[in-house]
Amino acid sequence: MQLLAQFKQVRFSKGLISLYLNKLLLDFGGNIFSIFLPIFLYQQYNDINWVILYYLLGHLLYVVTLPLGAQLMSKIGIRKALIVSIFFRLPYFAAFYFFPNDPFLYTVLAIVTITMIRNLYWIPFHTETAKLSDKKTRGRQLSILFSVASVLSIAAPLIAGFILERWSFAVVTVIGATLSLISIWPLLYLPPSKEEFSWRYLEAWKYFFHPFNRRMVFAYMSDGLVNIVNKIFWPLFIFSILDEKYAAMGLLTAGILLIGMVLRLFIGNLLDRWHKHKLLRIGAALNASAWFLKTIVISGFHIFLVSTYHALALIILKTSLQTLVYEKAADRGHYVDEYTVIKEMAGSFGRVLGLILLAVLLLFLPMQSSFVVAGVAALFVNLLR
Repeated sequence: MQLLAQFKQVRFSKGLISLYLNKLLLDFGGNIFSIFLPIFLYQQYNDINWVILYYLLGHLLYVVTLPLGAQLMSKIGIRKALIVSIFFRLPYFAAFYFFPNDPFLYTVLAIVTITMIRNLYWIPFHTETAKLSDKKTRGRQLSILFSVASVLSIAAPLIAGFILERWSFAVVTVIGATLSLISIWPLLYLPPSKEEFSWRYLEAWKYFFHPFNRRMVFAYMSDGLVNIVNKIFWPLFIFSILDEKYAAMGLLTAGILLIGMVLRLFIGNLLDRWHKHKLLRIGAALNASAWFLKTIVISGFHIFLVSTYHALALIILKTSLQTLVYEKAADRGHYVDEYTVIKEMAGSFGRVLGLILLAVLLLFLPMQSSFVVAGVAALFVNLLR
């Protein structure tokens, strides 16, 4: 009851509600689509190296165009940038609808459009979140928003698994595109705002490699590497353990997310009372140990146990990390978007370097080796101060 009373004291601005309602709809459609995307790509390419190359090129193109995306945001404004990014989702989903007809052509279309989506959405989104969230209750605000998102994220794998057991991946792309269009509606109520990105293209890279930002860059690079292992290799590994059954994978994923949703509310409350760096260190250690445990998984029951433990680790890590990210961004004042650009560049740079390393390792070692790499990388998040 005390916990409920504390959460009732949390207030949200109308702008933050509009922004996260948009993200809620996008994430719901995106989760239905993306949970099985690495599996779809592997089935189409019949080669893990092509799957790696797809993600590698996508993140490489993103990291080299990010400063340009931030400059474009400065010219057209945050709300317009967010809305335009959603329209680019239509050809992106269309690429996977028609993918079997010409994999090469639609791979190119998918990579180009996802780059435009990332450039026009994530910098404005993170910039606005930093400005609209309340410094005093940011941990609880984010915890509540993440938990609300988790309600729909629980349904996403169930829906995706049900559809793919009966129909094709094309149906999933139609759902994703439809929900993307609906998500424009909340953005119409987002207060118009502009943020001046003050760096030129080469100047952004200069600050990216500046010694002052080195710890922060390495921390976000490591987080990006862990993220890409979780996005590609863990789903592929689960799918093989579960005898390639979509419904079983969807049900298992939903159960783990349900447990995570309950735990997240408690962690968000602790964040505003405990030292965030302490929680970050605890989360990083738990996250690393979870990845090491994944190397010995051999059954669906093992997947459930380890993933539940990992869910707790990620809640502690991600909620504390995101809270710190937005606090640091907000503390930069006028330079909130510049800070966000460095963060995004570092995350994608880490994904690119990680994918190159893993492509080489997987020539000689089994897929579980990627979990060891993720476990080691997870510890470097502690560099964030």
